[in-house]
Amino acid sequence: MQTTDRVPVAGLRALLENTLDYAGLFPPANLGMEKAASHYTRYRIGPDAWFLSHFACPVDRLTELEAHIPPSAKSPPLLVSALFLRSGSWKEFNAKISESLDLILRFKNSHGPLVRVDSIEVALPADLTASVGRVEVQHLIPAVAEAIELSGVVGVTPFLEVTATDWDSQVRMTIQAMAKHNSGWRGVHCRRMAFKLRTGGVKTDALPTIDQVAFVIKTCLDTGVRFKCTAGLHHPLRHSDQSLNTKMHGFLNIFGAAALAHAQSLPAADIGQVLQDEDRRHFQFNEEGFVWNGVGATVEQISEARYDLIVSFGSCSFEEPLDNLEELGLL
Repeated sequence: MQTTDRVPVAGLRALLENTLDYAGLFPPANLGMEKAASHYTRYRIGPDAWFLSHFACPVDRLTELEAHIPPSAKSPPLLVSALFLRSGSWKEFNAKISESLDLILRFKNSHGPLVRVDSIEVALPADLTASVGRVEVQHLIPAVAEAIELSGVVGVTPFLEVTATDWDSQVRMTIQAMAKHNSGWRGVHCRRMAFKLRTGGVKTDALPTIDQVAFVIKTCLDTGVRFKCTAGLHHPLRHSDQSLNTKMHGFLNIFGAAALAHAQSLPAADIGQVLQDEDRRHFQFNEEGFVWNGVGATVEQISEARYDLIVSFGSCSFEEPLDNLEELGLL
């Protein structure tokens, strides 16, 4: 239990401010809606609110969330990242997109300024992403954007997730397709497309390798596509997980690597070195910025990386990441 205010220095705050999308509804926490929503409400008015971003909620549970919306417009609006209904095939995909958008629109229209849904998360159908590069995928991203644009849901960033079996082709080509779409997109309500990287889960096969995470950071950097992470990032630094008997990624590694890659144009191999580093002494923050093993980024450069490249990460715990930062002497 926190007993004193935990204040980050400017470099750490620039890197991690408004980063954590609270996913208490999801494994391994699996909290009920009442408990998860009450936790989020408490966090966003608490002393560590600087670290908090969205409440992650599946679109088909938005009606459950309605009972826990703060009743007064004097409170900050409930900030939601809505996860679309999953589809098993390309044939289902368009119908699920329309249904998900209808659920969001009803939720927003029912509660006006008390809620804000400005982030949506869309898992692409596996049968499509398994064949990325075929002509179908070239129409997928514009189709999603047009559906959002015409739905009445305004001011949202779509994060697209790929079920990848071949990272070099599937992930690269999907991100490149997003970049191509973004460069010509003139929509008003749908913002530019972004990528969603799954960084963990309850099974080891959900974990991408160091090289794969570095690949995403470098590809997004080179194409100008923003990305967020989801799952597995409870700890700041890379570490061994006894329950899964494997190494888990750290959110400080990933955000630090992205900031340095953006500031210093690091190659993928150097990005990987930051991602695999488990030594707290190599991560130094001060009022001027962040330095890892002699490679640095100023507060301004970190803020630019957060705007241009890395957005947030989902975690089913809010307190555990903060407690671990405090244990490392970073708060």
